[in-house]
Amino acid sequence: MRKLSIATAALAFGAVAAALAQGNAPGQAGFTAPQEEETVLAEGEGRSETFAYCTVCHNTALIRRSAFSRERWDELMDWMAEKQGMNPLEGEFRETIVNYLAQHYGPRTRGGRNPFLD
Repeated sequence: MRKLSIATAALAFGAVAAALAQGNAPGQAGFTAPQEEETVLAEGEGRSETFAYCTVCHNTALIRRSAFSRERWDELMDWMAEKQGMNPLEGEFRETIVNYLAQHYGPRTRGGRNPFLD
């Protein structure tokens, strides 16, 4: 029974988070989520490019809670272009963003940074 209630709570949290990411809160017509600033992302080369390009489609929470290898971040760029309609990233611009994501939002080690505090 407890597993069911935890699963239900997780689904509800996910639905609310998705609604907030789209700028709407359930049951509140016209609700607008607070606008994010670039500084919510880790400081480093490529932060501005990453923020500007990625937040066109989603908020930074999706980035900040991820912990992907460089290869996975690179694969996600193709997946987002093919399946989600993102403009394809190519060349040096893609390299800058993928390098930034891999360096600052790569796999976490046990006892490493807390994704909820980043």
